[in-house]
Order: sequence, then structure tokens, then C-alpha cells
Amino acid sequence: MAKKKAAKPTFVSFLLDETGSMNSIKDDTIGGFNSYVKTLRDKAEGIIKFSLIKFDSNKIEKVYIGKDIHDVPDLNEDTYQPGAMTPLIDACVKTIHATESKLKDLKRKYNVLCVFQTDGFENASHEYSQSDLAALIKKKEKQGWVFVFLGAGIDSYAQSRKMGISTANTVSYGKEKSEEVFAMTAANSVAYANTGMRGTASYSSEQKMDAGDLFDPTLNNITDNQITDPHKMKNAAGSKTAKRSKKKKVSVVDNFTL
Repeated sequence: MAKKKAAKPTFVSFLLDETGSMNSIKDDTIGGFNSYVKTLRDKAEGIIKFSLIKFDSNKIEKVYIGKDIHDVPDLNEDTYQPGAMTPLIDACVKTIHATESKLKDLKRKYNVLCVFQTDGFENASHEYSQSDLAALIKKKEKQGWVFVFLGAGIDSYAQSRKMGISTANTVSYGKEKSEEVFAMTAANSVAYANTGMRGTASYSSEQKMDAGDLFDPTLNNITDNQITDPHKMKNAAGSKTAKRSKKKKVSVVDNFTL
């Protein structure tokens, strides 16, 4: 019997929002992030190098870059302290640059996955523009990189479109769904790490419905008879009801103390 071909190594860079408004989901974010890392550690078949970058308007912190997934420590209340505002563009660009630099040092070909997570829109960048970021993402996608965008309690698609990240790789989730969304993102990331197939990092319509996604325009075209899982049918019905109801206002300005 022929041996199974080893999975190509994967480099995952996770940009995590640490701004003031994340305080409302601090515990769920810590738990969700730790679960995400554990899933990669336990289920990915090949080598995983992992980076964590946290950001707010006081700092963009490269916690570790290209660390072996088995050596990645858990987040806790001491190492995750939300505060200040949202320099999202600067943080995304610096995450890409840090990933690029580390890959040159490793001198080995990796599949690359960048995960951007936030609960607010850009309001504090001063080094890079939206066009700088979009051009950089376009360049990296041509080189085979994959980008995923997670937005908690916001219209993620309004931001990801400006970045050039596809609708399929974007999810807008209710803040109460934080841990579930980290879990589904982990499952997709593992599928990408194990196959190298870019589409496996994308969110399915069922996943987006489970996330409470009210903003993906393609979900308006999903009908109950396109979903075979009865549990998903229930979620679809609930999602449609939510779409017909008045959309809840969301805050995109982070609380901060001077």
C-alpha cells in the first residue's frame, strides 16, 4: 500500500482584536482562541507554524511569530487585556509583513493562512491606507495566500470588500456566538492545513447561519430545501426571521480611557 503523502506545512497568522469593545466578550474570546489553537494542535496532520498578533491603538503586539503549534501557550486574563481603539488597517498590514519576514527566515515553502478578527471598524490607523492593504492582500493571494475575516457584531462584508477578501471567506457573527465561530474557523483551518485546498478555508452557508450572520447577501438566496440537515433547516428559518426583523444597531466605536 502506498504511503499517504505528507501534508504540506502550514503557516497560520492570527490577528486578534484587543480593543476596548472586546471587553464584552473577553472570556468567550479567550476560550474560543484557546480552543482554536487546540484544534489545530490535535487535528492538523502536518507541521503548523503559528503567529499571534494582538492590536489596539496603543500597540500592535507581535506576541509570537512562526511558533510551533505545540508550543503555543493559552491566552488568559493577564495576557489578553482589551482597551483603546481600532487601527485595523495598520494591524493587518503589519501582520502580513511579519508573516512574510518569518517565511523568508524559514526558507521552506508553506501554505499560508491569515485570520483577521475584530468587532469594530477601522478608526485609528495612521501608517497605511485602505488601498495599501487591498493591494498587499491582492499580491499575496496571487502568491497563494488565503485570508479569512471574522467580524463580531458588525457588518464584516463592508470591511472585507474594501480589503479584497471574498464573501466566502468572511463571516459576521453575533457576539454571543464567539466560541462557536472560533470552533468553525478552526475546523476550516484544519481542513485547509490537511488538504492545501484554498476553498476549504471558506465558510459554508450552514456555518454562517449557525453564526447568526445577518449580513451575507448570498444567504438571502438560500432556501430550506437546499439544506438537508434538519437542524440546519431550523437555523435557516430562524435566520430568515431575523433578516425580516429590524436589524439591531451595533457599536463600532471602541471604548477607551486616556
